[in-house]
Amino acid sequence: AGIDERGKPTDVFWTLVFTRLFWIFCFAVFTIFLVAKTRARIRSKYSIPEKQCPGCEDFCCSLWCNCCTVAQMARHTADYDTYAGLCCSETGTPPHAPSIV
Repeated sequence: AGIDERGKPTDVFWTLVFTRLFWIFCFAVFTIFLVAKTRARIRSKYSIPEKQCPGCEDFCCSLWCNCCTVAQMARHTADYDTYAGLCCSETGTPPHAPSIV
């Protein structure tokens, strides 16, 4: 369906490729935005100042190392040394664990 009789990609093929790339790009932008907003909310809640990039530190962290930023937020909001992490729970920790450490 994506290759013509000469062995070259058809317009349908390129349409599918660019549609898929568009959605991947949208998901990446949404993820970066969501992590940056969550990080900003955590910093605000715990009164943590920006040090490296005032005004855009949350965005920069979520853009350049998204997985590190998520790990940092997880470490700050729960005590995983004391309470084991749970995959399918509301907070990621056991019900008896304090919600904010």
